[in-house]
Amino acid sequence: MAMKVGEYFLNKGLILESDLSEALNFQKNHPTYLGEILLKLGKISELDLLQYLSQQFNVQYITSEKLEKMAVTNPSDLIPLKMALDKTIFPLKYSINNYRLTILTYEPQNLVLFDELKILLNGVQSVVPVVAASNAIKALILKQYNNDTMAFDRLVRNAVSINSMFLSNDRIINLDNPNDIEMANRIQDIATMDEDKIKQENRETFSMIVNQAELSDKKLDVTSVTTSMISSMPSWVREQGNQLIELLRIFSNLLDSARGPAYFAHSQRVAILCKEIGEAIHLSEVEIYDLTIAAYLHDVGKKLHLTAIDIKNKTNTDKMKTYSQIATKLFADVQLSKLSLNCLENMYETYNGQGFPRGLKLNEIPVGSLTLLLADTYDVMTRISNIPPKDALKQLKETMFFSERLINALEQTQQISESSDNSKRLSAVVISQKRFDLDDIADKFSRVNIDAAKAKTIEKAAQIIKEQKDTLAFILCDIDMPDSAITPIRLLAAIKHKKEISEIPFYFFSQYSIDKNTTIAANALKVSGIFANYHPVEMTRKIADEIRKKI
Repeated sequence: MAMKVGEYFLNKGLILESDLSEALNFQKNHPTYLGEILLKLGKISELDLLQYLSQQFNVQYITSEKLEKMAVTNPSDLIPLKMALDKTIFPLKYSINNYRLTILTYEPQNLVLFDELKILLNGVQSVVPVVAASNAIKALILKQYNNDTMAFDRLVRNAVSINSMFLSNDRIINLDNPNDIEMANRIQDIATMDEDKIKQENRETFSMIVNQAELSDKKLDVTSVTTSMISSMPSWVREQGNQLIELLRIFSNLLDSARGPAYFAHSQRVAILCKEIGEAIHLSEVEIYDLTIAAYLHDVGKKLHLTAIDIKNKTNTDKMKTYSQIATKLFADVQLSKLSLNCLENMYETYNGQGFPRGLKLNEIPVGSLTLLLADTYDVMTRISNIPPKDALKQLKETMFFSERLINALEQTQQISESSDNSKRLSAVVISQKRFDLDDIADKFSRVNIDAAKAKTIEKAAQIIKEQKDTLAFILCDIDMPDSAITPIRLLAAIKHKKEISEIPFYFFSQYSIDKNTTIAANALKVSGIFANYHPVEMTRKIADEIRKKI
């Protein structure tokens, strides 16, 4: 186990107990890493901190002196300025042979950051951290991106006088703030742009620094490219991630269908619900991605379906203990991300400590695990056991297994509180060849007191419209109906030309973008709304609100 930073420097005799107390008190009002605070307060040297981080996290390091000697490159070709500032990272080297990115960071233990970079940056499959002090990284960013040649003077050599301005968890420049943009421009104007004034001996390349500094050349891939060549990187990383999700969706649907009709698309619904809850509680894009993978895999290897209700009722306790270990055994040799694996390993732990296998509680449990258990249990209750959403929510609250934050997110995303027993129930028809979309959209409309008849063909929809034309509140049609003899646009045209049904609001939706010609044709026929790349919750809520305003 890594030694805590305060204990390490005390044992080394580099700080006193009073120094540690001062740093801890400072940390209460300025939350950041204790080592960074000790450095900012002048209790330890930069080299002391870097050697500690190198030893504890098995990484290499570079001092600010060496960083200042780096020649100006084109780092924005690889990492945008805003991302570099927000995350206090700097790209050092990219290997095109194995898609490996070496970055400078002050938090080498931040695995979430590394996973996020692999998703957000094209062509990056692995991230190698090299550690430096945060103020040195910030100075390097300003120098390399903004040609601010005085950055190291201000942020490193004069760091004592400006500590409070540049804590490691603060942004140097907020690019959303016009005042900060103006400040950044002023910095660049002031910066010396005369290359003749920069001594040649200070314009060393990264490779030169590697050969003479703390970094070991043997540990870095020698087949690399500079950031200016990075534009030639393949742009398939995000697409590859989407393909993996699609593959898992197909796999999970086959698995669920084998369990019986009631479980059709169960894992897919759980994955979508996890994503919606994750967005509501502001998880990062990478956390949501890894949680989605865990959701599609959560029932693999399980014969019984166990939920939070089973934990509460203490049913199948032995099975629960066994099932809580399945993910560890099944995916031990699979390169799942640590976040996905943690979600699966701890999905039967509960907020009050009554779960399995270790009885973790409160913030000891990964939020993804609790989200997965909540989504899984809620789907089984409402879609398989047919428990009304309000009753399911009440039972979930009574378990005390989930934080108030998660319960509120579930209530919000599923529009449970918006359902009113006193509001008038409306009728509608939803048209799509995709069974999952039909079921999911109809279920979400039911939460806002709208009974949606489901039609898999336009012919079936025409029959429903004819029979229920006097009571239909609206029509919602998937624009992608490749097997229908009548196209969705022709259906809309036919409805608009029949006086008795022409006033029924008509909406289009699609999982994908909708081409310009189709949009023009739909608008010419006075379509009520078009939802491209639709989000089921947002779409159903908006339609319900619009329709009720017209009543």
